[in-house]
Formats: sequence, C-alpha cells, structure tokens
Amino acid sequence: MPVRMSGRAVADGGEDTRKTGTQTLERGLDLLELAAHEPMTLAELTERSGLPKGVAYRLVTALAGRGFVSPAGNGRFRGGPALLRLSHRAGEQTDITGIARPHLQALSERTGLSAFLGRRDGDHSLHLLRTQGSERVAVTTQPGTRRLLPETGMGKALMLDDGEAEWRRLLALVDAAHRPAEVLEALHKAARADVVLQHGPAPDHIHSVAAPVRDGTGRVVAAINVAAAAQYMGEAQMAELVPLVRQAAAELGQALGRS
Repeated sequence: MPVRMSGRAVADGGEDTRKTGTQTLERGLDLLELAAHEPMTLAELTERSGLPKGVAYRLVTALAGRGFVSPAGNGRFRGGPALLRLSHRAGEQTDITGIARPHLQALSERTGLSAFLGRRDGDHSLHLLRTQGSERVAVTTQPGTRRLLPETGMGKALMLDDGEAEWRRLLALVDAAHRPAEVLEALHKAARADVVLQHGPAPDHIHSVAAPVRDGTGRVVAAINVAAAAQYMGEAQMAELVPLVRQAAAELGQALGRS
C-alpha cells in the first residue's frame, strides 16, 4: 500500500510538473514574442503579457541568461542574439536565404564587395545573409542585425513602394543624421530607378547600392545591397555597381518565383 501510494504520488507530481512546465514555456514564449516585435521595458512586457511582475522578471532574466533577449537601452529588452541565430539557421534550411546565397555570392564575386540580403520587419530591416567580398576593409554587418528602415540603403530599398506619407513617418523615427534635407528627393529618385544609392553618415561613412527584390506580383519581399567604406566606394564606382545590383535582385526575384 505505501508503495502504491508513492507510485501514485510520483505520477501525480509528474503530471503537475508537466502542466507547470508547459505553462512556464508558454509564458516565456509570450514574452519572447513581445520583445522580438519591438523593444519593451519590463513594465510594458508585464502589462502586455498580463503576467505578474515577479513572474515576468524571472522569465525575462532566464531568457536574457540564454541570450534570447538582450538589453536595448533605457531599460528595454529586445530579441537577443540566440533568437536571431535560431532564425538564421531556420532560414538557411527553409526560406529565402538558401535560394539567395548563390546569387549573393555571385554578386560578391563580380563586385569584390561584401553583399547582403535582408527583409522587412515592421519599421526595421533584418539582415538575413552576408557573403564575403575580396576587399581588405569589409563591412561586417552580421545576420540578425536589425535597423530602422531609413538608416541603411537596404532599409530604404525595402520601403521604396511606401510613398511619401509613410516615408515621412519612418524618417521621423531616426535621428537627424539619417534624414538630411534632400532625403525625400533622393527617395523619390530611388523609387523611380528602383535602386538606392546610400551615403551613410559619420562616423562610419558607409556607402552602399541597394535594390528591392520583387516577387512575381511586383511586391517587395526582400532587398540586397553591396556596401563599403566611402573611401572604397566613390560616386563613379556606385554608378558602375547599379546595373549589377539590379540584375542580381531581378534574378533572385525570378528564382523565388520558381521555388
């Protein structure tokens, strides 16, 4: 009798543990999804998730310890490097990155420059893939890097179809260095040409040529670019890169349509 009671107690305890574990996992995933969508403070995560503050704090601490969320400044948390690495690995197996890699590699070989692939994530661009060029000083933006759209050439390529009203909203999100007086004129010109010539601000002064990748309906589904420090990419070289980047974007769009 005591043995049977012990066995029942273990079974019941195991079932309770499984229920508790599932609930904890679901709560943690809720917080992770919120932080990955946009940086939030602990108070905001608590309010949006409906969790008690103590529970939210413990879960965020655990997620941060494993690198799934990371500090984003001003007491906020965002999706961390572990989450981005998982996203990148999944992408390598199942989505656009696997199809894009040979096209991006060919672009790097033709231009001698590092080439990048990204997609839109709300008001941000998310880098998915980088292929190495032969340059001595390379731009090394890694997969998982997330930037506000107007901050980069890739981001601007992703927002080309949005129109001026949306451009103004997005530009209001970035600091003055990323919205010079001529930025709207430059965006209209880029939209007409379907290619972005980006002259990055100080201190990095990164120049890039970017183009949207369009699906069979013409919708922008991704963007690619090549980038280099300004001293290695002058105006003449940028002009020479335009047809190469546009061609690579068009070929990738066609390949995606066949997949």
